[in-house]
Amino acid sequence: MRNRLSILALILCLAGCKSAPVQEIALDPLAQKALYDTTSSYYTDFSTYPKNIADLPIGIFDVSSSSTVTLDCAVTLDRFDNITGSENSDRIRDFAGEHFIYYTTLSDADNIYDESGRIDIHDAAIKNALFLVGDKCAQGEKERAKIIIAAGNLTRSTGLDAIRNMLAASGSGVKILSVVEEGVKGLFDQLEKSPMLNYAVGVLTDSLSIASGAWQQTIKDVMAERGLKASIPIVCQSIPARDSISTEELQAAFVKMLEGHFAAGQPVPICSLITDMAIAPGQLEAIQELIGNYRSKRIGGDYPYRSYVNDKLIIINPSECAAMECYRTLRKDNNLALRITDQQVAHYSDLPM
Repeated sequence: MRNRLSILALILCLAGCKSAPVQEIALDPLAQKALYDTTSSYYTDFSTYPKNIADLPIGIFDVSSSSTVTLDCAVTLDRFDNITGSENSDRIRDFAGEHFIYYTTLSDADNIYDESGRIDIHDAAIKNALFLVGDKCAQGEKERAKIIIAAGNLTRSTGLDAIRNMLAASGSGVKILSVVEEGVKGLFDQLEKSPMLNYAVGVLTDSLSIASGAWQQTIKDVMAERGLKASIPIVCQSIPARDSISTEELQAAFVKMLEGHFAAGQPVPICSLITDMAIAPGQLEAIQELIGNYRSKRIGGDYPYRSYVNDKLIIINPSECAAMECYRTLRKDNNLALRITDQQVAHYSDLPM
């Protein structure tokens, strides 16, 4: 009898409990077409996606420049021990044996303004992601990506969240990382190791990324996510959108950034520098020497620049941060290819969907 009463009580309890509502993923209209509209040119049949995606290539796309910094950084990355996975160089490329797909849509980059004249890369980003997870290209068939790294100025509000939701709903197991977001996360990871009460962040990037507000907005997003409430001045300065720049150009841009910060009259030291351009070790030494010269400047019996720039900067390479997170993600998901053959890179540019 006692067992029967226990069973009855359990049944009544279950009957009286309301099941938790299933949270639906909000999908962008373009993503909905890609997932469900078989008549759309953007439709992607994710039901045919390989169950084991480890042997698929790493996909990289860029919606805002033709720079290959992110690709080069991923291909040459050596920040991990390939046996243990610890963050320790072993003189072996971390993505040794991996295949890559690099896709840049130059026409989208030239036409990413909406009717109001504001920068809008939202749809271009989704289309680029769809290209990487699709199995077709202008030449015929292509491999599908197992993970995506979004270079350029993609943020959560300009397409990153829409792509994440689409991939989550697809059931493919593919994930996407943003160079901007991973760079900002890397910045605050470093700042947590040497906390300061007041500081400013310098950003050297192309003018399009500055105009889009990508770095400024992502810094605010990541701060909110981590519960950081301090007000951090963000000092941006444009540099040419190229794979590399000369030491003279780099120094000139840094001086302009520092002088602009000084002229603004807010004595908060720039303690870190984010730059998505490839900077050689010798160039970093030149920047540090420049900082030393400015901090030694005496004006009216004082050293005013010491309140505007730290003696040593934390240098953040966002492409490297994204490549490192890509390695961590693939290793955690057991999706590293672990081939003993050479790396392969397939380049695609401006191909119709």
